[in-house]
Amino acid sequence: MKTILFLSFLFCAIALPALGDLTDTDLNKIRLIINEEIRKESTTTHQKIDTLDAKIDALDTRIHNVEKDVAWVRGKLEGVDKQIAHGTNITYGLVALIVAAIAIPQMLVVRRSRQDSASEKQIEMLKQEMETLKQQIETLRQQEIVNP
Repeated sequence: MKTILFLSFLFCAIALPALGDLTDTDLNKIRLIINEEIRKESTTTHQKIDTLDAKIDALDTRIHNVEKDVAWVRGKLEGVDKQIAHGTNITYGLVALIVAAIAIPQMLVVRRSRQDSASEKQIEMLKQEMETLKQQIETLRQQEIVNP
């Protein structure tokens, strides 16, 4: 126990100068040290900020180049779209022309066949009428021969 008591007095005696006040020169030295550390940290921070700014500028340039490329691709796609629309319109026109080339002759054939059937009917009617007229003429001749 004596040793513990002796050691505790010894440590208290050693610690007494620590309780003393700091002088102005001590405070100035501490301020200088802190200011130097702050300057060092601020210069490294500024350097990091500068490198980040350079990277951001490089990214902005790359984004601008990508936007130019995208605009160029859009222009090409619009040109291709116009060509496809033109080709589609030509295809529609050709299909309409082919349909007309097939449909018009077919319509003419149907019309001609209707006219032919109408003409045949008319010819048949005229033949029948001629037959009846021939019979009437024949009967009239016979009546003239019988009754002169």
